[in-house]
Amino acid sequence: MPSTTYHLLTESEPFSEFLGGAVSRFAANVARDTSDSVVVCPSADETWKAAPGSIHLLAGMKFYKRFRRYLPHLPWFIHCRVIRAIFRPVLKRLRPGDIVWIHNRPEFAIALTAPIHRTRSYVVLHLHNSHLANGPERLMRRVRVDHLVFISEFVMEEARQKFPSLGASSVIHSAADEAIFYPAAGGSKNETPTVLFAGRLVEEKGVHILLEAMKLLEQQEVRVEAQIVGSSGFGEGTDTPYIRQLKANSPPSVRFCAYRSGAALGDLFRNADIFCSPSVWEEPFGMVNVEALASGLPVVSTRGGGAREIFAGGGGILVERGSAVQLADALRQLAEDPQLRERLGRQGTAIFRERFTWSTARIRVQQVQKALSEQAVRLDVHGRRTEVKHSGPKAVVPGCK
Repeated sequence: MPSTTYHLLTESEPFSEFLGGAVSRFAANVARDTSDSVVVCPSADETWKAAPGSIHLLAGMKFYKRFRRYLPHLPWFIHCRVIRAIFRPVLKRLRPGDIVWIHNRPEFAIALTAPIHRTRSYVVLHLHNSHLANGPERLMRRVRVDHLVFISEFVMEEARQKFPSLGASSVIHSAADEAIFYPAAGGSKNETPTVLFAGRLVEEKGVHILLEAMKLLEQQEVRVEAQIVGSSGFGEGTDTPYIRQLKANSPPSVRFCAYRSGAALGDLFRNADIFCSPSVWEEPFGMVNVEALASGLPVVSTRGGGAREIFAGGGGILVERGSAVQLADALRQLAEDPQLRERLGRQGTAIFRERFTWSTARIRVQQVQKALSEQAVRLDVHGRRTEVKHSGPKAVVPGCK
């Protein structure tokens, strides 16, 4: 019987194109057109058009979402028992050779690895954020999985600084859907160049810095407009104090639009001339930047986090985080130079096709799956390897960056 890969989403991640985030998007796209993957999640809708039987809903994950804030204050053995009880229906389904691919929850991996190994199945821990590096060190040292996957070199190196003997690990970048994000036909789309921001309207994303930059450009009489698309979360979100402050301080050259996803978001990218990602934090990756590259848009982003590896081959201009002056200067360059926009847009499209397609991500996932099927080694955060009595040939887990 072929092995099955179970993608465990987080307790707050619905399996939905509209309401889900990067984790939902990754699971949907790497499992596309395959019959050997099951997504385990708290809720789901029809938007990903998943095959029958490929979604396993766990009501207990909703319980965990409500009470997760209290569990860290309890003894770990109680926390562990709660996690194991919630995922017991999944553990009962496992067969030798199956893979449990845990997304973004080291605590799930710590609690579930032993019972998963008893079924002669394997555990992958996939970090889309810095949870391993920033989690409680005493607890994170208990991570013992068969393979570690990181969304970016940045997140992997962050973890390696905390755990110098991390051992072999993989980097699998998230990607953009070529059927949704692709360049517009022709040249400049707007008489007045339009800058697009798309994402969550939270302080760490730096939209307030973009607004300050737009005010500077207005003072300099630069002909440019900006469109801010998003909400406080995924989906419609709520009108938070931060969002109200953004709108109150917005210059006339900026307009706000409701949250979009899928094809509707792709259309907005094709109707823009420049994309701006003004993050003021260490963005672990920045998938929206990849969507901009796929759409042929030149990008202005900030240094740090995963942005350096996304734009290592061009496609954008990087500025210092929190600097409205540098952001305004970069936007002015692009607004006033259509040839520069076109050149960076072509660079970005080439980079996307070479490194950031979902077909590339699926190949890397398959490499990890194949490696696990050929080995029987448990890896912890120190790089120590302890033999696990799984059936099949044994081999060392490769570090395929």
